Amino acid sequence: MPRLINLDRYLKRRGQSWFYHRRVPTGLLDQDSRAPVVRQALGTRDLAAARRARDLLEAADDERWSAMMAGKRTALSDDRHASAVRMALALGFGYVPAADLAETANWPDLAERLEAVMPTDTPPTVVDAALGLAEAPSAKFSDALEVYCTEINRAELAKKSERQLQKWRVIPERAIRTFTELIGDKELTSITRADAVKFYRHWLDKVSPTDPKVAPMSASSGNRQIGELRKLYRAYFDHVHDDPDRPNPFRGLSFKEADDKKRPAFSDAWMIDHFLMGTSLKELNIEARAILWTMIETGARPSEICNLRAENISIDDAVPHLLIAERLDPLDPRQLKTTSSKRYVPLVGAALAALKRFPRGFERYREKEEALSATINKYLTDNGLRETSKHSLYSIRHSFEDRMIRAGFDVELRIALFGHTLQRPVYGDAGGLAWKAARLSDLALPFDPRNLS
Repeated sequence: MPRLINLDRYLKRRGQSWFYHRRVPTGLLDQDSRAPVVRQALGTRDLAAARRARDLLEAADDERWSAMMAGKRTALSDDRHASAVRMALALGFGYVPAADLAETANWPDLAERLEAVMPTDTPPTVVDAALGLAEAPSAKFSDALEVYCTEINRAELAKKSERQLQKWRVIPERAIRTFTELIGDKELTSITRADAVKFYRHWLDKVSPTDPKVAPMSASSGNRQIGELRKLYRAYFDHVHDDPDRPNPFRGLSFKEADDKKRPAFSDAWMIDHFLMGTSLKELNIEARAILWTMIETGARPSEICNLRAENISIDDAVPHLLIAERLDPLDPRQLKTTSSKRYVPLVGAALAALKRFPRGFERYREKEEALSATINKYLTDNGLRETSKHSLYSIRHSFEDRMIRAGFDVELRIALFGHTLQRPVYGDAGGLAWKAARLSDLALPFDPRNLS
């Protein structure tokens, strides 16, 4: 029974029609002109449609009231068309302009729409939505990106830190900028297949230049930009226009990517001689040195190590370890690369020494993993510390996996320590920290603790 009540929260029925009925929070009674109760006719007799309408109005009121409490503007949107579309979706209709309705709608569809708006107290926005009277805006890719960020993917993006969010936006913004420079700042409805093919050919010339003197760009660079535009176009028309089947002008346009991207691994001897025992890293700043050491014995990503906090580092436990996890603080969030990246990693050898030296994490490189990678890779290059020209900092992560394979670690243990996705349900705790620590201790490479002094 509680489940049914929850499903029908804020819904009341008058006659055969459903209403949204919700009390204004006590602290906002003098700010919301609808107080004490928000009462909105939903223009439908269908319970499923009423629930969809309720969900939209509930979310809108939650956002409105949160803004009021924070002392911010309370207007949720100045876009009459967007609100009309949402209401139309809630009523169970897709938004169809009136002219198109006149040409394509059958009588049962028209009758249903007219019946929904017959009550005299039906809000104008509902009438406009149901009958296709709202004027469609001239949306462009920049508008689609904002809708994607603020509505479609808002919950997921809220998990990212400010720096992560900035990095995430770089790719779609760059793709939009490139498209605008090449094709023009066109409205989405006017973008043609020819425009998309022109954008594809622009990248084809970069991925496979006809001039042998021009260095080719990676296929992944072109695929990412084309893919971002394809995603934004599809998401916008699906979410705002309820038109998931609209032909996407960017469909099927991509480049085959090479399969030889795997970085080489550093050999154990190289890491011992140059990183752990010798003095080759003495001119590298000590935090970067400690991060490199931590990476050698944990295989963790540079970004995961750079952003450790004191609460993630347990040096004095019976089994010293790291907890690599996302931050859930809404004021200071941080998202992991994947949900399976959350894991406990025992600290042994050089990694334990490094975290004893920095038990509160690495303040210099927090939210600055790109700076860390650039610093270390430049140092390796300038000092002849790349085993080959293809080796880089990230090669250490590949070395960690090679060492586990040679030691006979099974696939599931390697996945658990690496934070990869296991393609089956997970049971237990993968042997426990003490057992993992014992296995990793057998792998630990010799190091000179004086190199972190």
